[in-house]
Amino acid sequence: MFYSNWMSYIKDDAKITKIAMPGSHNAATMGMNKLARCQGGSLYAQAMHGVRMFDLRFKATKKGELIAAHGVMNGMPAEQIFENLQRLLDSTNEFFVIGIRTYMNQGFGPIKLHYNSNNSETSRLIRKYLSPEKYALTDVENIGGLTMGDIRKSGKKYILLNKNKEYDFTSDVPMPDPWDSVVYGYKPEKFIKEIQKYLREPMVEGFHWFQTQQTPNLNTENGWTKWPDDLDEPVRALFPQLISDIAADPYMLEKVNIVAGDFMSRDYLKANLILRLNLLKGVVKDELVEEYTNFIK
Repeated sequence: MFYSNWMSYIKDDAKITKIAMPGSHNAATMGMNKLARCQGGSLYAQAMHGVRMFDLRFKATKKGELIAAHGVMNGMPAEQIFENLQRLLDSTNEFFVIGIRTYMNQGFGPIKLHYNSNNSETSRLIRKYLSPEKYALTDVENIGGLTMGDIRKSGKKYILLNKNKEYDFTSDVPMPDPWDSVVYGYKPEKFIKEIQKYLREPMVEGFHWFQTQQTPNLNTENGWTKWPDDLDEPVRALFPQLISDIAADPYMLEKVNIVAGDFMSRDYLKANLILRLNLLKGVVKDELVEEYTNFIK
C-alpha cells in the first residue's frame, strides 16, 4: 500500500530535512481520556497512514514505571509502545524520526507540576525492542546534508531525537519546536494563517517541526471548553487551504519538512495533502512521478 512505503518513491539525492513528511503530535496518546487523547491509532496504524515522525512523551510513576504521558493524564505502559515500534521496524524499510522525552514540567499560576523521568528504563526499552546497534542512526555530523540514498546505504531505519541525549542511542540534532498557547488557541481560520509565520522563520540545519493541531488553553480564543478531537474538526476542514498556502510560497515550500497534527490515522486526508508537497519540491523519482501522483489524487 502506498502510504506504508511512500518513501521508496523519493529520490536518492533528496535530503531528509527537505522531504515533506507527516508527523504525529503526542503520538502515544491512544486510549487516554478524551481531554488528553490526540491520536486514535497505534504507532503502527499511524505509520500505515503515512506518518514518519512520532512525538513520544513519557513520565515515570512513583514506582519508577515508565508510561505514556500527556500532562497529568496517564497512558499505556511504555513497554507496550516500544513493542509496537518493534513490530513496525520489523515490517518496513521506511525511515522514521522519533522524538523521545520526559513530559515537560508545567505551571498554572501558582500550581507547578513536575514529571519524573526514568532514563535507565528508557534506555533499556530502546535496547530491548529497537535493535539500536543495527537500526539507529547516531553518527550525524551534518544532518542537513544527509540524503535518502545515504540512509538506504546505511541500512538505518530511525533516528532518536533528544536535545540532551538523555538516553542511549539518542541524537541532539536540532528540531525547533515553536509553540505559543495564545496562537494555538486562536479561532481556526485565524490559527491556520497565523501558524504559517513559523515556516517563514530562518532555517536551521536540522529537522523542521511544524505543528498544525490546536490546543485547549485558558485565556485563549478557543478557551478550555473543547478537547483535541473537537478542535481537530475545523482544522481538518481548513487543512487543504493551509497546504495550498504553503505550496504557493517558495520559501515555505522549501522549508516545510515534518508537518505534524492530531488524529493522523483517522483517514488519509492530512497525509495525502502533505505528501503532495513532495511533487512540488521535486524530490519524487522521475520514473515514479505518475504513479505517485495517481496514488495521492
